Amino acid sequence: MLNSALTALSLVLITDMCLSQSALNVSKLHDELLNLIPNVRPVNDVTQPTVVNISFHLLSIISLDTVSQKLVSNGWMSVVWHNDYVSWNPEHHGGVWRISPHPDRLWRPRLTVLNTLKDLKPVGEDYVVIYLTYKGEVFWLPAERFETFCRVDVTFFPFDIQRCRWEFFGWAQDVNEIVLQLVQPSVCLDSFQKNGEWSVMDTTAWVETRAFYGFPFSVVNYEVTLRRRPTLLALTVLLPVVVQSVVNMFVFTIPSEAGERLAYAMTSFLSFGVFMSFIVDLMPSSTETLSIMAVSLSCQLILSAVYVLFCILSLRLFHRDPHKHPVPPTLQTLIVGLELLLCLDPPSQPRNAVHTEVETISSDNSGTLYGTGVKGSRLQGHLARWARKRKVRQEAYTQPQDMTWQRVSRSLDKLLFRIFFCLVMMYTVVVIIIMTSHYFNAV
Repeated sequence: MLNSALTALSLVLITDMCLSQSALNVSKLHDELLNLIPNVRPVNDVTQPTVVNISFHLLSIISLDTVSQKLVSNGWMSVVWHNDYVSWNPEHHGGVWRISPHPDRLWRPRLTVLNTLKDLKPVGEDYVVIYLTYKGEVFWLPAERFETFCRVDVTFFPFDIQRCRWEFFGWAQDVNEIVLQLVQPSVCLDSFQKNGEWSVMDTTAWVETRAFYGFPFSVVNYEVTLRRRPTLLALTVLLPVVVQSVVNMFVFTIPSEAGERLAYAMTSFLSFGVFMSFIVDLMPSSTETLSIMAVSLSCQLILSAVYVLFCILSLRLFHRDPHKHPVPPTLQTLIVGLELLLCLDPPSQPRNAVHTEVETISSDNSGTLYGTGVKGSRLQGHLARWARKRKVRQEAYTQPQDMTWQRVSRSLDKLLFRIFFCLVMMYTVVVIIIMTSHYFNAV
């Protein structure tokens, strides 16, 4: 019984030793199988191209510089092809089914980033991981820090969405030598680290054939759709611009006697210039796309200049000598019509005096109007006050001796404030709706 147990244990130990993956087994495989020239494509028929399967794994988006239109990212690739000259039986080599040879001892496709902004060289030269299976399959895992060109569209800045690519092809290896194929039709994001400024909306990938110097090449395109996180820019750029454009209109409400109107208008004009220079620094130098915000700031800058011109005109009218230059009858008619249109109280009489006179007249005539009861008396009083007030206003408007240049200046300021207030508010709302609708519709 004891002899049988010892015999079984010995057989198990001998089997484990035969199937063990010792360093000697691995070294023997390296010596026997890897005596190949790495510059020669490992195929039995050189007329047939080598099929190379590629998948791209994005690790992080470091930055997207919209000024230089440069995308900086980290990633690694899984590149798989078949080596016709290397294969073995794992049972004859201690169960070794995979080895990791030195990268210089195997043929590799010279994959290169076509739209790189760095030196045009094959990827994976700095950090290379490669291993070979017993079936002759070669797995190459190059890692790289990519700096690629990304065409930036700043039309809806800061609510913009950008599409950036990585374009890979075999350097000096056309479709007669290698054919690139995709493992999956998108970028792998299993190990992706989120970026604080950009979020990844979607990824896609496709293979196309391009001709370089008359030779067709397989080009693998990986595209990622990035959406900007606009919270910070909206609070630091967009909101101050909107507030400044609204506050700028109130220059027409400052009394001309204060002497600060022109200084306020010039300060607002210069502040828009500062905002515009700041936003232009965030835009690319090319003129292929134009930002809606930049156009809006340009319009606000022009409006601010118009405010300055109207302030100068209003101040000149306010301080004009009525004895040397009386108000023309035509201008008097225009101002009267303007005051009636805007329902402005005439400056010839104080508001309290008009109300007092209206109250007295309405109380004297309250008994002559028809109506019964308490409600009828109240209605009679309101109608009488409204009629008398309108009559007093019209009489005051038509008195030429009350028409002064100060009255012309104040009426003009009130008209300009109402016009520019409606214009700026409508324009601002339309611009914000256009930018944000594009941003949220793309979700």
